Amino acid sequence: MTSRPVPALDDRPAGLGRRFLAVLVDQVIVLALGGGVVLVAALQVATAVRDGAVDAAAAATVPSPLLAAATVLAVLVTVLQWLAHGRLGWTLGRRLLGVRTVDAHSRRPVGAGRVLVRGLVVAVGVLVCAVGQYLVLLSPLLDRTGRRRGWHDRAVGAEVLRVVPGARPAASAASRRAAQVAARASAPAAPTSPGEDDSAYRPPAGDAAAPGAAGARSVPPAAVPREDPGAGAQPAAPATPAGGLVLAPLHPQRSAPDLDTRAIPVVRAAPTLAFGLAPELELTRPAPPRADVVPEPRPGTGAALRVALDDGRVLSVTRLALVGRNPSPGPDVQVLRVVDPARSVSKTHLQLAVDSSGGAWVVDRGSTNGTLVTLPDGAQVVCPVDHPVRLREGAVVAFGDRSLRVVAMPAATGGRGSTA
Repeated sequence: MTSRPVPALDDRPAGLGRRFLAVLVDQVIVLALGGGVVLVAALQVATAVRDGAVDAAAAATVPSPLLAAATVLAVLVTVLQWLAHGRLGWTLGRRLLGVRTVDAHSRRPVGAGRVLVRGLVVAVGVLVCAVGQYLVLLSPLLDRTGRRRGWHDRAVGAEVLRVVPGARPAASAASRRAAQVAARASAPAAPTSPGEDDSAYRPPAGDAAAPGAAGARSVPPAAVPREDPGAGAQPAAPATPAGGLVLAPLHPQRSAPDLDTRAIPVVRAAPTLAFGLAPELELTRPAPPRADVVPEPRPGTGAALRVALDDGRVLSVTRLALVGRNPSPGPDVQVLRVVDPARSVSKTHLQLAVDSSGGAWVVDRGSTNGTLVTLPDGAQVVCPVDHPVRLREGAVVAFGDRSLRVVAMPAATGGRGSTA
């Protein structure tokens, strides 16, 4: 059993104009081949029934033999169009306009059953105010995906596509495989023993015309290297086939080509770690103490540091103080909360501390907008994260949209004077 060929289709959906013209051509063909006679007789009978005629069937002026023949011919044309639409994806009108009705996923004809259901969806639209079928036919305009699939197309999973001009239908995989098997069976066998006449062998015409054809028979025997009995175990150098042909592999093709393991980098085997850490992380050692970083002073060892916030509050810092929108309180920690509707100040923005020698320090706690210190002489210092910066009397600390000013430095308690 041979499968139906897949037509060469364009991925672009057919426009409504092409689809309308294709249906119109199909209707004209049916009317020309008997449908017109049936339509005229039906109109005459309907007119007689409306006028109240007793014998409405006698009102038709079309001869009975002609009407019967026209009816049979119109039904036959309709059935043939339906079967062609289902099995091949086209009717006469669709073939002339270059459109096909195919499955939305496999791009194959949908079959006669699905074509019938597709037509019934359009026919059911007549029950809606007698004009619902037009809404169904115009429903491709409502497709948001751009594929122009109407309600009748979605009901059967179909799609109407355009045919690529001048393209031939693609042969199925089964037919291509059968052709390859037949070509190999009809090709003469190449001589294998040294005593046979190599000149009598000729490659088939089809194989010689196609470079890279599958099958080793396409290579002349003179191009195939022979083993030298006196060469021993020495490997023979691979010979280049004559005529630019490529030797086919001797083993059957697999799902993927062989990999050259020489191109794969060597990965050092790492021991299995308990927590899945890399060996480099296991070898990490703590860094030595830095001499350029002043250690944090112990809180509560000096007098108070007085600062004035920009909202008018004046506060005294007697120990380690955390400044921010909502710092977390803790033992021996002073909390200075500031109101910041713009949320430019971090939850814990900075910390202030004093030491016994009368010094004051500000440390940025990894805030989002940073901390800037403006000294009394106008110099500015950007506070690095977790690095203390010495304060002076009159210095202004800006953090986010808020700021504070050092009003008074703490008094020295270790016997040395205040550091200005």
